[in-house]
Amino acid sequence: MDGPTGCRDSQGSHAVQDELPLNPMGRTGLRGRGSLSCFGPNHTLQPLVTRWRRNQDGAICRKGLRKVLEVLLVKHALSERWALPGGSREPGEALPRQLKQIVRREFWPSFESLLRQGTEVYRAYVDDPRNTDNAWIEMVAVSVHFPDQGDELNAHLHSCDPGMSIQWQVVDKRIPLDANHKAILQKVATLYGAYY
Repeated sequence: MDGPTGCRDSQGSHAVQDELPLNPMGRTGLRGRGSLSCFGPNHTLQPLVTRWRRNQDGAICRKGLRKVLEVLLVKHALSERWALPGGSREPGEALPRQLKQIVRREFWPSFESLLRQGTEVYRAYVDDPRNTDNAWIEMVAVSVHFPDQGDELNAHLHSCDPGMSIQWQVVDKRIPLDANHKAILQKVATLYGAYY
């Protein structure tokens, strides 16, 4: 913590009471850090990796007048929903652990560069059931768009976890994601003027 006002978060400094940081959005009814890694803000990175959906002759698919995006998603065997390939980062690390599980190590520096060049589409507190009075999640979401087929990335995708699936899925409002991720994905579709 940075003294009496607490550590920095996306909302600025937050209050501290009894030497514990206070959730900037108010009480949740659960004290302590719960299942989160640390007290105060727990920072996550969600890369939204997209490409244009193409038909067999290579032309970009459309729904009406809008181009159709595909997004790279992951799914764990025990989960019913797909998810963005991001999550928490270890201190000093640029890439989330989950992303490292699906991208080959030799491509990590290239992906870090792509993230730096990407477009930040969200940076704020996330309403998450794991949040407590003293620990909460703050997310940065970055759009990384491959205007071609994403072959550069496809060659480096793999899952080191046999219980994890990786898939490109069409972006639309029926995509089976958590509500927070859907809202951010809709921002990306708007950014590219794509169908949602």
